[in-house]
Amino acid sequence: MRTFGPKWFKDGSLIGEFSDHLGVAITQQKQAIALHAARVDAELASKAKSEFIANMSHELRTPLNAIIGFSDMLHTRTVTDPEKVHQYSGYIKQAAEHLLALINGILDVSKIQAGKLSVDREPIDIAPIMASCLLIIEAKAREKGITVETSVPQALPRISGDSLRLKQILINLLGNAVKFTPENGRIRIEGSVLQQGYAVLSVTDTGVGMSPAEVETAMRPFGQIDTAFNKRHEGTGLGLPIAYALARLHGGDLRIDSQKGVGTRVSLILPLASDMPAAAEPNIH
Repeated sequence: MRTFGPKWFKDGSLIGEFSDHLGVAITQQKQAIALHAARVDAELASKAKSEFIANMSHELRTPLNAIIGFSDMLHTRTVTDPEKVHQYSGYIKQAAEHLLALINGILDVSKIQAGKLSVDREPIDIAPIMASCLLIIEAKAREKGITVETSVPQALPRISGDSLRLKQILINLLGNAVKFTPENGRIRIEGSVLQQGYAVLSVTDTGVGMSPAEVETAMRPFGQIDTAFNKRHEGTGLGLPIAYALARLHGGDLRIDSQKGVGTRVSLILPLASDMPAAAEPNIH
């Protein structure tokens, strides 16, 4: 039997060659896309590293310079007045505590990223912990004329948590609220029980607020929002990421609802002690 038609139609050689070329082109395109993505990731990592080093350089030098300067004046007896000696020694203590808190924050982030940070959960009363945290921040709030309102019921059921780590979370949240709320603003702390066996503690302020993109930045380690208001305050950008990680380690969550120019509401969701260990992720809107 004779076969008519061109040779490529008979044995498919041209179709096969076209398929081969198409496959090579697709592979090369995928490789180019992957290479570009890797280059972008490397550039972003390099930028983040540079920003981190620059930020840490400033944050470390500020308290260290204060410690060295004031201690040098005391050591060389440049200052001998008892009141000044007491005042300068207090500055040294404050700078040292700030430096220690900074280093502890970096170590906590390193542990979190390595998956080595743990919490020791037990049934605890949250009201006394909240009261002690308020004592720490109330002096700064008074300086700025900020009104702090609390509505945390004494009868709130016990939380399943690590008291030390919960205090760390709350101090971060309250400290941020005071820091980024202008003078004569208002902060409100509330506590309640959710139907699904979780309690929620919320910190609401009348501060500068954030856009969705800025919230995303603030939740990244060392992420700081580039605004004129924020630049007036020291900070490493570790508070919210650490608070979020610790909330998740407790079997809870941290939710942020913020509006630019209006304020921010941060909700800390924690499992009740009766539900240890927490099985399902909290669902709150």
